[in-house]
Amino acid sequence: METYFLGNNLTCKTLGFFRSVLLLIFFLSGTLQSQNDSIVIGTIEGSLSRKQIPVDLGRTNKSLTPFIGKAITLHGGLRLSNPNSSLYSVTLIAKSDNSVEVQIAKGNPKVQITNFSVNKPNLNRSIALACDKLVEEILGINGFFAGELAFLSNLSGAKEILVSDAMMSSARPQTSFRKITFNPSWASNGQGIFFTSNRQVFNNIYFLSLVDRKVTTIANYRGSNLSAVQNPRTSQLALILSTSGNPELWMSATPRSKPNRITRNRSNESGPTWSPDGRRMLLTSDSRGKPQIYEVSLSTGLLTRIPTNVSSHCTEPSWNPVQANKFAFTAAVGGGFQVCEYDFASRKTRILTAGSAHHIQPCWANDGRHLFMTQRTSSGATRIMLLDTEFEEAKPVALHNEKFGNCSQVSFYYPN
Repeated sequence: METYFLGNNLTCKTLGFFRSVLLLIFFLSGTLQSQNDSIVIGTIEGSLSRKQIPVDLGRTNKSLTPFIGKAITLHGGLRLSNPNSSLYSVTLIAKSDNSVEVQIAKGNPKVQITNFSVNKPNLNRSIALACDKLVEEILGINGFFAGELAFLSNLSGAKEILVSDAMMSSARPQTSFRKITFNPSWASNGQGIFFTSNRQVFNNIYFLSLVDRKVTTIANYRGSNLSAVQNPRTSQLALILSTSGNPELWMSATPRSKPNRITRNRSNESGPTWSPDGRRMLLTSDSRGKPQIYEVSLSTGLLTRIPTNVSSHCTEPSWNPVQANKFAFTAAVGGGFQVCEYDFASRKTRILTAGSAHHIQPCWANDGRHLFMTQRTSSGATRIMLLDTEFEEAKPVALHNEKFGNCSQVSFYYPN
């Protein structure tokens, strides 16, 4: 395999765009609506706010309130409130050693119920982990703010891979090939990113090490080498290769091992996604003429269609990392594309998004509650959205503005 080195010559001008901190504080309100002589009290936002736990920021350092406020607002399970009506009061205090002290009080009057410190090499990392811990303390679930995103942006004039924090406060370019680059996917240990590019004329699969900046060729077989996704539990790698004639699923024990062909048919396979335990796999196949979601036997290659029963065009499955009975996917619905969720237990599909804009390319956060996705408008502009799937009233929220360029194809990683 060939190895290349990425230089450190990403321009300061480009980086400058990504250093902008985006403040996204959204206010909830209620209205009265009159319709057909009947009065509906409260909007969707009002209904949603009643399900959220009210939190105030106590004596939090003023310099930290924009970040903490944005985190609470984006999460969806919590909402910002004044001290008189809040159930919890959360205070974050930054220390000189980059650590953050967290104090949580509850009730009215407030009584402290816990306090703890988070100490990481940099303050932003400490704050993100502190937010995750307070989510865990209040809601009893994992937080996702200390995670990282790999995605595509065309800000430089070509689609390149960028890495950012989970709230896209800032981003760092990782490639500068000025070629077609797509399908970024985190390695299971978070130390690098698999991707596809025609940087050497043909579509080959590469691995970018974030440790030493090396780019290594993973697959450059005859035909198109389209994507690679690593098992969350092992070094095993699933690949989509067309060296046999049409895109099929292949598997290798490690990224450096020779892959073995899994599916053997005349259809086109794409978008593999691993189950949380790394033992099962879903993918998209057009074996019945139109794309649908299938589970593939990793031993025999046989495909079993998942009865989503929502559309004749279903693609891009993403297996929920916490609730193994669920996966998200993209479906053609109502003249556009929307993100849906299928439940194996109930055998039912829930449409999660709506509107005139397309919502595609879903990717779960580590908590199994939040979905990152791409929104594409009628003009072709794309941006990354975040959706809290817990409440049906919740809507996708934009994570960035035009300063990040047109962004798409998110891959999420949360460090252990």
